[in-house]
Amino acid sequence: MKCFIENLSSRVQKVNILLVDDRPENLLALEALLDSPHYRLFSANSGEEALKYVLSENFAVILLDVQMPGLNGFQTASLIKSREKSKHIPIIFITAISQAMEHVKHGYSVGAIDYIFKPFHSETLKMKVEAFVKMHQYQEQIKLQNELMKVIGETSSDTIVTTDEEGKMLTVSSAVARMFGYRPEELIGQHIDTLVPAIFFHFSEEQELSKIIETSGLRKDTGIFPADVQTGEASIEDQRICVFCIRDVTERKLMEEERFRKIFDASPNVVALRSLKDGRYINVNNSFLNATGYRQEEVLNQTTDLLQYIIASDGKGAVEDIYEPGNPDKNVRISYMTKSGDLREGLMSSEILEIHGEQCLLSVVTDITERLFLEKEMVRLDRLNLTGEMAAGIVHEIRNPMTTVRGFLQLSRSRPSAEYTDIMIEELDRAHNIVTEFLAVANTNPTNRKIKQLNVVVEALFPLIQSKAMCDNHHVNLELDHCPELQLDEKEIRQLILNLALNGLDAMPSGGILTLKTYREENEVVLEVRDQGCGIKEELIPKLGTPFFSTKVNGTGLGLSVSYGVAARHDAVIKVKTGEKGTIFYVHFRLQ
Repeated sequence: MKCFIENLSSRVQKVNILLVDDRPENLLALEALLDSPHYRLFSANSGEEALKYVLSENFAVILLDVQMPGLNGFQTASLIKSREKSKHIPIIFITAISQAMEHVKHGYSVGAIDYIFKPFHSETLKMKVEAFVKMHQYQEQIKLQNELMKVIGETSSDTIVTTDEEGKMLTVSSAVARMFGYRPEELIGQHIDTLVPAIFFHFSEEQELSKIIETSGLRKDTGIFPADVQTGEASIEDQRICVFCIRDVTERKLMEEERFRKIFDASPNVVALRSLKDGRYINVNNSFLNATGYRQEEVLNQTTDLLQYIIASDGKGAVEDIYEPGNPDKNVRISYMTKSGDLREGLMSSEILEIHGEQCLLSVVTDITERLFLEKEMVRLDRLNLTGEMAAGIVHEIRNPMTTVRGFLQLSRSRPSAEYTDIMIEELDRAHNIVTEFLAVANTNPTNRKIKQLNVVVEALFPLIQSKAMCDNHHVNLELDHCPELQLDEKEIRQLILNLALNGLDAMPSGGILTLKTYREENEVVLEVRDQGCGIKEELIPKLGTPFFSTKVNGTGLGLSVSYGVAARHDAVIKVKTGEKGTIFYVHFRLQ
C-alpha cells in the first residue's frame, strides 16, 4: 500500500503557482525567477482575473501584489480565503507600499502567510516559494493517503483496527458494523480483545507479526464466528501503533467442513471422530458401521471404546490396550472387535483436529483382515502345491510294484503262510489308500460343477454319517435352512462333508452331538459342522489342512487337506472356531 501511494504521488510532477500583479514587467520578472520544470506558472493582471483562476485550478502558493486597480490585494485575498476550496492556499503579499505595521497587520488579517517588500531578495523569495511548494506536496500526499484509506476502509470486507501499545482501539473501519454489530464510535478506547479475545497476546510475540492467526471473533450479541487475523505495526512519532486486519472466514470453514464431510463419508476405511475431552463418538462413517455391525444410533455419543483397539506387544499373541487419545500415531498394527465378537486386523492412523472449538481425535483404520487371510492362504496353497508335485513324482514309482506284489500275494494265499499274507495285503491296501488320498490333495483338475442344492447333498449323506455316529454312541442333528442353489461338484462336496463330519465324530467322547447346519449369510451360503470335542489348541489352527499333520494319534491329516482343496476349487473359504466346548468348521460358498 505504501509503495502504491508513493507511485501515485510521484506521478504529480508539476504544481500550480499563481502570480498576480497589475504591472506586466513585474510578472515577467517573477516568471523568470520561478521558471522551473516542476512549476506551472499562471499570471493574472488583476484581482478579478486571479479569482477566475482560483475557481478553476488548485494552487500550491499565490504571490499577490497589494496595490492594484479595481480589487486590491487585500480584497482579493479576503475573497480567496472566504471560499472553502481555496481557503488553505498560502498567500504571499509582495508590495512596494508603506511598511507601516498597520498595513502588515491588515495583510495577515485577510489571510496572508508572508509579507515581502519590494525590492525583494530573489533567492529568498525563491526559497520561500520552494518551502510552500513542499508543504503543498506533503499535504496532497497526506490527503491522498487519507482518501485511499477511507475508501479501503469503506469497501473492504475485512475489519481494520489500529490500537495503541496497550491494545486500546484508536480507529476502526466501518466493516465492523457488518461483521461484529458495533458502530465504530462505540469501540474507540475499548480493548481489541472485545472483538477478538486474547488476540493481543499473540501480537506481543514477535514471531507472530505479519502472520495469519486462526482464532474466533466475538460479536456484540455474543455470537462467535471463525476469524483469521493478520497483525502488523507502525510507528508515528516514536509511538507504536498496532494494526489488526480481521477477516470472517465462516464461509471458507463451511466449505472446508463440507469437503471434509464428503471425504469422511466416502472413505472405504473405518473412520471415527471422537472428542478428546470425554472420548465421546462425534461421528463415524458408513464403512465403520458396515465393518463393525453397529447402527449409527448405537455409536454416536458413546464414551466407551466400542472397538476395543488392541495390539500384539510381543508378536506371540499377548495384547495390550493402545487407544490413547492424546498420542496420535501412524499405521499402527491393531486388532479390533466387531459387535458380533469377531476380531479383525487393521492399520490405524490418528490425528488431532479442532472442530467448532473442540479438540477431537480422528482415527482411520485400514482393514487388512482379508489381506492377511489371503497371505496365509497363499502360504498354505504353496505347501499344497509342493506336496502335489512330490506326490505326482512318487506315485508312478510305487503304484505298479504294489499292484504286482499284491497279485503274487493273492496267488500265495493257498499256502500255509496265508495268515501273514492277509496281513501284508491289508497293509498294502492301507498304503494304497494313503497314496489315493495324497493324489486327491494334489488334484488340480477342474471340478465338474452343476447347479445343486447343498441341502440335498447333506441329506443324502445323513444316513451314512448317522450309522457311523451310532456305532460310537454319538448323535447327529440336522439344521438345514432354505438356501439358494450353488454350482457344486457333488462328488467332491460329499467328500468334504464326510471328512469334516467324521473328524468331528472322532473328536468327541461317547454321547457327543454332531450338528450339521446350513444357512444363508448375506451373499454366501454357509455349511457349519459343529462338534462337542475338547477343541483344538490355538497355535495348531494355522497348520490345519497341511498333509500329514493331524491331531489324531493314527491320523494322516490328508482328509482335511482334501477338504481345503475341494473348498478352494469351489471358490469357498473354510474358517475354524474352537474352544473348550468343541470346534466349528464353517465353509462359506460365495453366491454367483
